[in-house]
Amino acid sequence: MRAQQQVHRRCRAITVVRPPDSQVWSRQQQQYRACFSATCALSSLQARRRLPEVAWRGAGGSFETLGISHRGLCIATDTSAQMAGASPLGLGNDMLRHIAEHSQQPFSKYSLEDLLRLQEFSPEERVLHLDSVLHVGISKIVLLLQDLPLGFTAQSPIREVIQDYVQDLRDLRRNPPEDPARFQECILAIFARHRGMLGQIARGLREFQQEISESFLPVADLKMTRLADIYATVPAVQKIERALDEFFTIRTTLRLLIAHCLQLNPEDPNTSEIGHAMHELMQRIPNTNSSGGAEMPQVRQVGAICLDTRPSLILIEAYRHAQFMCRRRFDKDPPELMVNGMPANEFLAAGFDTHVDNHFPYVDIHLYFVFFEVLKNALLTSMRKAGPDGECKPIHASLISGTSLNAENERTVKITDHGEGISREDMRKVWSYFHSTTKTKDPREQESAGFSTSGGRGLGLAVSRVLVRYFGGEIDLHSIPRKGTDVYIYL
Repeated sequence: MRAQQQVHRRCRAITVVRPPDSQVWSRQQQQYRACFSATCALSSLQARRRLPEVAWRGAGGSFETLGISHRGLCIATDTSAQMAGASPLGLGNDMLRHIAEHSQQPFSKYSLEDLLRLQEFSPEERVLHLDSVLHVGISKIVLLLQDLPLGFTAQSPIREVIQDYVQDLRDLRRNPPEDPARFQECILAIFARHRGMLGQIARGLREFQQEISESFLPVADLKMTRLADIYATVPAVQKIERALDEFFTIRTTLRLLIAHCLQLNPEDPNTSEIGHAMHELMQRIPNTNSSGGAEMPQVRQVGAICLDTRPSLILIEAYRHAQFMCRRRFDKDPPELMVNGMPANEFLAAGFDTHVDNHFPYVDIHLYFVFFEVLKNALLTSMRKAGPDGECKPIHASLISGTSLNAENERTVKITDHGEGISREDMRKVWSYFHSTTKTKDPREQESAGFSTSGGRGLGLAVSRVLVRYFGGEIDLHSIPRKGTDVYIYL
């Protein structure tokens, strides 16, 4: 009884609610409370209130900002940084103030109509608009990634991502749009700086999972802590998932706007460079692997938007890329792709794409990324189920366009495999950034096999859903274990 009373008193000391006029808790209590509950995190609203307040204190104030200790949540203050007039992020007064101001401004996604409307702007107006949006979006990203619980922000790859975005702000402030040449050079450098960002996020997720597993060792016969297993029930992990969704949405907006604005200037010699960067995922496979001889038709392009997007052509191009990667990994021929009941090459040769694809404007690189991730997973699971000597059943793709007035703009792509399928337990976590569908444990084996870091670390399907939802679409998945999986992509 006495022991229970002692525990009760300790818990009361931790969870007691003080009146509004009381002093702020001591740092020791905050640290102890964070360790007491691994899922305890400061709310986003609290963090956003604190940073502007800190930013406006001036040189004589204490720059106490959100910091994450290596083993838990706490409020950390870097004394040496304070004395130097900088925050623990390495930011001075002016930069903190800049981030605080711009992060409070409204920011939203761009529809296809919004992007097409930008061609009516003069080049000077587009540059000013781009500069304004970049300052707001990047500032929001810095605060968003800085305000994440359980030590996620402390992972070195995540800190590197934050530092890269802070460097973007520094470069933008040094190269204002009033000097077009320097500004464009700055924009191209920013675009190139973040090409490997998916790999950085994937490494951060991997290190974070490892740290959580080491910090919460299983007892008796309990399983190792896997974040994908608990993300639906632990608020702190849910916050990280939501933050990553928002992060990739903002990032998509910024990169899309950069590519679109610069490509709207066809006379600019740098247009081809940014266009190539926008299609960095469209790596061409060797000619010996491309069969059928069907040539890609000429399409009309307005900035980053393809006015004649044909899902069937993009689907088959993504399949050829995924096919090449899977052949290198398994040293055997991957399953064939059937499009509306016909082999892909016969489908192209017969010209059936004109009957199925009502050509429409879309950002084709987004569609390519989604198709590639879904087809890659379909090929991998089919080849794993067949084994080294078994024969793989074909992958089936069905393209359907709306047939009524209510659904005339609706386009659906269904991709079906006959692979291993997904269990009911795993179905709940396939959209988690922490879920992996790759059996390979060592990420270096993935890279040597030719797979991007996004595949196998949960980023593929999760980012695909962000891209599909960006323009109002949706992606859904149904599966039966040992029978296969159906993926529905609504555009």
